[in-house]
Amino acid sequence: MQRTSRAVISELAFATLFTLLGLFVLYDAYTLEESGVYSAVSPKAFEYIIGSFATLIGVLLLVEVARGKYGIPEGTDPRAPLLPPDIRTMSIVITSMAAHIFLIERIGYIAAATITFFGVAYAFGSRKIIKDIFISLIFAVVVYVVFSKGLRIFLPEGLFENLFNLSREQAQ
Repeated sequence: MQRTSRAVISELAFATLFTLLGLFVLYDAYTLEESGVYSAVSPKAFEYIIGSFATLIGVLLLVEVARGKYGIPEGTDPRAPLLPPDIRTMSIVITSMAAHIFLIERIGYIAAATITFFGVAYAFGSRKIIKDIFISLIFAVVVYVVFSKGLRIFLPEGLFENLFNLSREQAQ
């Protein structure tokens, strides 16, 4: 009788739990009540997409584990250097995300997202401040327009939404 290694058990547990998570999201989407507010794309659509994707990835992981292909834990390959965690980068990313959560209702989506996108770019090593702010602003505006105008999912408004004439009141 062959003994199952801890790596196989942990890989199998992860793949199973990921598949179950995907199935739970699909079940939650199925049982989600419609809000009664008309929108071009229902909130259920996003849950169905995410649930389907997570279930598919989980099943593919289960197949890979069954075939004997699983990840190599960090630090077990003698040729690969063991790198310490990058606390500074992770701290900047977490701070940027926390700032987004704190600022989105106070200053609007575009300003909060611009700060967050810039913070993440800075955390990962970009030092072209003006260029990064400009790209972050453009990306935030595009996301705002796609959600608010295209999908009719309204994001919090602030200074930039009024400045760029994207406000809901100005659009009507």
